[in-house]
Amino acid sequence: MAARSNSVGSFANSMQEFESFRDFFTSATLTTLIDLPFAFLFIAVIWMLAGPVAYIPLAVIPLTILVSLIIQIPLGRTVQNLFRHSGQRSSTLIETLTGLETIKSIGAETPIQRKWEQTVGFMTKFSQRARLLSSTAVNFTSFLQQMATIAVVVFGVYLITENEITMGALIASTILTGRALAPMAQLAGILTRYHQSKAALQSLNTLMNLPVERPSGREFLHRPEFKGGVEFKKVSFRYPNQPVDALSEVSFSIKPGEKVAFIGRIGSGKSTIEKLILGLYEPDEGAILLDGTDIRQVDPVDLRRSVGYAPQDVVLFFGSIRDNITMVAPFADDKMVLKAADVAGVSEFVNRHPSGFDMPVGERGEGLSGGQRQSVAVARALLLDPSVVVLDEPTNAMDNSTEERFKAKLSESLKEKTLLLVTHKASLLSLVDRIIVMDQGHLVADGPREQILAALKKGHIKVSKG
Repeated sequence: MAARSNSVGSFANSMQEFESFRDFFTSATLTTLIDLPFAFLFIAVIWMLAGPVAYIPLAVIPLTILVSLIIQIPLGRTVQNLFRHSGQRSSTLIETLTGLETIKSIGAETPIQRKWEQTVGFMTKFSQRARLLSSTAVNFTSFLQQMATIAVVVFGVYLITENEITMGALIASTILTGRALAPMAQLAGILTRYHQSKAALQSLNTLMNLPVERPSGREFLHRPEFKGGVEFKKVSFRYPNQPVDALSEVSFSIKPGEKVAFIGRIGSGKSTIEKLILGLYEPDEGAILLDGTDIRQVDPVDLRRSVGYAPQDVVLFFGSIRDNITMVAPFADDKMVLKAADVAGVSEFVNRHPSGFDMPVGERGEGLSGGQRQSVAVARALLLDPSVVVLDEPTNAMDNSTEERFKAKLSESLKEKTLLLVTHKASLLSLVDRIIVMDQGHLVADGPREQILAALKKGHIKVSKG
C-alpha cells in the first residue's frame, strides 16, 4: 500500500499502454527488421548490374536514417508529455465518474469541465505535434525515395549513352532501388512507434518494480488460527510523503477476547492503527504482535482471514449482496452468509427485496443507502468468524433503532472474540470494557471504560484543541 500510485487514472493508463508496447512487436516491426539486410543485398545486385548506380541508394540510406534520428529527439520529448497528460486525462475521467453525484450536488460542473478541457487541450497539442513530427519523418523518407528513383533513371540514361550499361540493367536497377529503400520508409514509422513503446515500457517497469506483499523467496509463518491477542511495542509510523508521524511510539497490549475502543480527535491515529494491524502498512519503528508473533512474519492471507475489518469508508462492488459479502470467501455456504448477515442487519432489508441476497448492487454500492452499505461491510468482516474484529465507525450512517439492534446482536456474536472499535459515538462504547485515547499520534490514556469516561468528563485527560 505504501508504494501505490496516488492517481488511479495514471495507474489505469499505464495498464492500457501495454497495448502499444505489444503492438510494437506484433505489427510491421519484425517484417521491417527482416527486410533491412535485403536492402544491402539489392544494392549489391545493382552494383553488379549497373556499377556506380548503386552509390545513389547507398547514399540515400544513411541520409534517411540520419533525418529519422534527428526527428526522434523532439519526438521523444513530445511522446513523454503526451503520455503524462494521457494519464491525467484518465485520472480526471475516473474521478468525475466516481464522484458524479457529489459534483452535481455541490455545483462543481464548471471547474471540473474546465479541468477536463485543459487536460484534453494539452493532450491534443502534444498529439498533433507527435503526428507532425512522425509524418515529417515518413514524408521526407518518401521524398528521398522518389528522388533516388529519379536520380537512378537520369544517371542510368547517361551511362546508357556511354554504353556502360544496358537498358535492362537500368530497368532492373530502378526496380531494385525502390525495393532497397522501401524498408527505410517503414523504419521511420518504427522509430516513431519505438518512443511510444519505450514510454509505455518505462511506466510498466516502474509498476512491476514496486514492492509486493509476498516477495519471491520469502517464507512466511502459516498460522490458520489466532486467539486474538494484539500488542503494539513502541510503534512509530509515517505515511509516504508526509512530514509528520501518524503514530509515535505507541504501545499497548490487548488480551484475547478483550473489547477495546479507540477514541480521539480527527487525525489522531486511530484508523492508522487499524491499517497497521491488517498489515496494509509496516511500522517504521517498533513491532506489532498477534498472539506474540510479529505480523510481518505471518502470511498476509492468514492474517486477514483472522482479522475481520469493516472500514469507515465502505466500498462495495458491482454484483449482488451475496457477491459482496462472500468476496472474502467465495467458498462460504448459505449458513455462514445468513449468520453474518443476521448480526450485521443485512437480513432486515434483504428479506424485503424480491431478489433476496441476489439483490443487485451498483458500482461502489450504488442503489444502497449508507447504512445498508455499512451493514454489508460488517457482514463481510464477520463472515469467516475471525478471532479479531476491527470496526471503524460501523454505525455512523445507521438510525438509532437499527444501531440498537446491531449492538445487541454484535455483543452476543463477539462474546469470545477480540473487538477493536474506532468510534466518535458514545452510544457504541457500551460494547467495550476498555478505552484507549489517541491524540496527534500519541497514546494519552488507557484504562477501563468508566474510568476513562469519568476522567474525560472532568478534564483530567488533556488532548489537543481543534
